[in-house]
Amino acid sequence: MQELSAFRKILSRFFPRKAVSGTLTVCDPKQWEHLPIQEKLLLADQYLSRGEIALMNDDLSALGHFETAAMLAPENFNIWYREGRAFFDYGMREEKEKTLLIASRYFKLAAQLSPERFEIWSSWGSVLLQLGIAYNEHHYYLEAKEKLQRAIEYSRAVPPIAIAQLYWDYGLVWTELAQNSGEAVDIRLSIQAFQTSMNCHDHLPAEFLKDCGNAYLQMGLLINDSRLYLQAVEHLRKAVDANHQYVDGWMSLASAYSQLYINTLDENYVLQATDCYSHLSKITPEEGEIWLGWAQILGESGKQNRDAKKLCLGIEKCVRCHSIEPENPLLLSQWVESLSELGVQSNRLDLLIEAENKILRATDQFPDDPDLWHAYGLCMIAFGQYYKDPDYFEYAIEKLQYGLSLDRTHAEIWHALALTHFFAANLTDDLDLIERSVRFFNRAIDLKPACPSLIFDAANAYLTSYELHDDIKELDHAISLYEMILQNQKEALIHHPEWLFQYAVALEWLGEGADDDNLYVRAIDLYLHVLLLDPETPKIHYHIALCFMRLGESSSEAEYLRRALHHFRLALRQDEEDQEVWLEWGLASIMIAQQSIDAQAMQQSYADAEQKLIRAGQLGNINAFYNLACLYSVTGRYDEAMEFLRKAQKSDALPSIEEMIDDEWLDNLRHTDLFAQFLSNLESKHGKGQSEY
Repeated sequence: MQELSAFRKILSRFFPRKAVSGTLTVCDPKQWEHLPIQEKLLLADQYLSRGEIALMNDDLSALGHFETAAMLAPENFNIWYREGRAFFDYGMREEKEKTLLIASRYFKLAAQLSPERFEIWSSWGSVLLQLGIAYNEHHYYLEAKEKLQRAIEYSRAVPPIAIAQLYWDYGLVWTELAQNSGEAVDIRLSIQAFQTSMNCHDHLPAEFLKDCGNAYLQMGLLINDSRLYLQAVEHLRKAVDANHQYVDGWMSLASAYSQLYINTLDENYVLQATDCYSHLSKITPEEGEIWLGWAQILGESGKQNRDAKKLCLGIEKCVRCHSIEPENPLLLSQWVESLSELGVQSNRLDLLIEAENKILRATDQFPDDPDLWHAYGLCMIAFGQYYKDPDYFEYAIEKLQYGLSLDRTHAEIWHALALTHFFAANLTDDLDLIERSVRFFNRAIDLKPACPSLIFDAANAYLTSYELHDDIKELDHAISLYEMILQNQKEALIHHPEWLFQYAVALEWLGEGADDDNLYVRAIDLYLHVLLLDPETPKIHYHIALCFMRLGESSSEAEYLRRALHHFRLALRQDEEDQEVWLEWGLASIMIAQQSIDAQAMQQSYADAEQKLIRAGQLGNINAFYNLACLYSVTGRYDEAMEFLRKAQKSDALPSIEEMIDDEWLDNLRHTDLFAQFLSNLESKHGKGQSEY
């Protein structure tokens, strides 16, 4: 018979020839010729049962029993189906994946004989799924999907327990297909299948909960939605509660918490991920993946919070992982990243050199790994920050661009490339660099739209772009990005008051451009909230003072100006040599003097203003020269006013001629011949410069 010939060929592929030839001993078929069909079926069932028991005991005499059963009833689908199930169970129990191919062939024969049997298609789909997992070949998953869909067609009168297993397998198949396609619709079908299976389960096994949780986790990774990570956590937590020794469940749960942290920067998720890794390290301490995952979450938290202690702990986990998996490129990239970040935070050149030595060896060993080139770029950025040398940022750009040549979809490389241009622009005030930085940030956000640290860095780049370009659209972009973070990440604000601070700065600047006092009031409220979270925030009192000063200027309310002076004093406690504080304090004192009714108080305020402006000039603020000229104009000291106007001119610190003509503080001076002559000379030089140009 054709089926039996095929059977022998299959067995010869997977079992030793000697073992097969010694076990395929069957009775002479002639003795069965005259038996009734029912007796043949009964005899076939007996041989089949013997074969099932023998194979369960790893006894290859089962092969002979199976062939005898097939010879007795070659047209009976159940014979081929049961033999397929026996090999399926044997392969799964003994981890002998090749026997799954035998099972698949048997199910095919059974389906040809009885194509409307649910159990055949369901089992055939299951075995193809396991073949896909065993050999990591995509075509097995596609075939499994087709077989399971046929099983669904014939599932009307099937018990719930069988439906539960069917949709469990169907969910796993779609999960694997989604890994290959990267399509959200595929993983959504997986989740729907798991939900159907869940409705049919009386008791949810830990493995099912893990598989379902992983589907939600994969969906979250595809569309960057924290709600899906939370659903993943819900299922995975139940899985590990059901089995406290379930390593795969704990690993998936730790991954879900880690992704939640990246999406929210909520430190509670770092603690929960750490608890998972700590538990895993006790169950299976020699698993390198555990120490790597632990190092990654500690490194990310240490970087985001500038926490050197966490970075050190993360490096310790890298060392432990290295003792288990010394050639793991992902470990090497994390190790270099943590060393580089710690070197910058602690101002230690030795750590940066150690990171550079590691990445040089790693990129030589694994030149096609984009994660390593990302780490190389971060290492060069760290050197650039340490030395404040733009050349290192050029090196970083070179390494990161090579990483992108290997993987254009690597969001972290785009983020690092944007940061590199941003840091270089801050050193050089290069407009082209900040424009490129903004462009690269947008590309990174397209690839990773729900990462708050990325969005915050992009908002800062837009804010810097506004400083350099004076384009209100850039400021609007910055504000919208800050608001996006604050709206979606409220729980993380306690750990990241800098988000509120930068948003307040943006509102303050918008208030200057829009001449809107309400924006100053909103900015002050935000600054005061930042003070509660982090009283040591640099320049916080300076910015509060500026907002009160602007309110006092526009409303002529002396109380606002007095509050400004209070915060200027507090600002100097943070930095006694902050030239900007001295300058603005001096200007606020002039405003108070002009609003004073009492002559003595007025003179005292002018004296205070002079002292503050002179101190600003001594600290190197060239804008103090022009403002001192204004002060002396207001107080009638015209010779001194002209002296400081000339100093401002020499230092290239004069405003435009139009601004000087409109400046109320120069009204007194403008009526003097000295100023008229100065202005005439200035206009003459300006005209000459224009004609030469």
